[in-house]
Amino acid sequence: MATVHTYDLSKYHAVVGYGIGQNYEQLKQRLNGRITFHYLADKKWEHSHIQEYDGIPVIHIQELRQLKNVLVVLFPKLYTVRDVIKRELAETDIDICYIHELLPIEYSVGSDELIKRLPATEYTDEFHNRIVFDETIPSNLHVHFLGQNNVLKLGSNLSVNRLDIYFGNKGIFEIRAYTSIIQASCWVSDTELKIGEDCMFSSEIVIRTHNEHHIFDWNTYERMNRPKDVVIGNQVWVGYRTVFLAGTHIGTGSIVGAGTVTSSHFGEHVLLAGCPAKVIRENVCWSRDNTGYFQRNRLEECIDQNALKYIKT
Repeated sequence: MATVHTYDLSKYHAVVGYGIGQNYEQLKQRLNGRITFHYLADKKWEHSHIQEYDGIPVIHIQELRQLKNVLVVLFPKLYTVRDVIKRELAETDIDICYIHELLPIEYSVGSDELIKRLPATEYTDEFHNRIVFDETIPSNLHVHFLGQNNVLKLGSNLSVNRLDIYFGNKGIFEIRAYTSIIQASCWVSDTELKIGEDCMFSSEIVIRTHNEHHIFDWNTYERMNRPKDVVIGNQVWVGYRTVFLAGTHIGTGSIVGAGTVTSSHFGEHVLLAGCPAKVIRENVCWSRDNTGYFQRNRLEECIDQNALKYIKT
């Protein structure tokens, strides 16, 4: 969990929230009585007649500069924006901090914290985010909860070199048993991401169930890029720098070539590659046996014959 600095807010005559944009809106649920703002300020209100926002009085910059014994809490995420605000208030006696210093912007949970909880096998926080795991939980797992009502279910005997998971709100992410991941980053919000058992992921893989920003139709103003589930079947081999976008479905036993980008549906036991992805070959199966050491001629010769579990006869 993020480190939070200690401020005695009671010593200030006024606490002012400055820079009221997306970050403020996202954090309102976490504020929830922890911080009482006497005023809100934002440049977009400087030449407007708005007098309050969220039931809190709006104060203009010139009025703010006249106040004494004030703490200004900055909400903008960008350092450059915060630096401009600090310069504007530089010649005053106002104390300035970033909201991150008072309140965790996100709840980050790593494998170490979860391992310490064993034999308990469930983590929950005050925002109804939940992680279900067992004693085989892998190291190098990093979960970032930006919102609430998310669920992460970890199968047994996973092998992870590095996995970063970023939850928004109401996301569900399930990874089934015996899957291995060298390095991947996943973004889940308002949807489900499912990865089957016995999968093998290379490195620099990105999976997103939603885009970072909104896209609308110019004529109707209707939303075009709603979040969609991503489903990866059992025993899928995913190559280096693959990108799975919202709506991707990959069938069991398939192989995804390096550098593939897709948001489409593909069947079982296919080899696909490209940007956008297309099927290169059908009726394939694969083994984890390393071709740098072994040159097998038939699947039956391989040490890893897990493919046989997923081939329908």
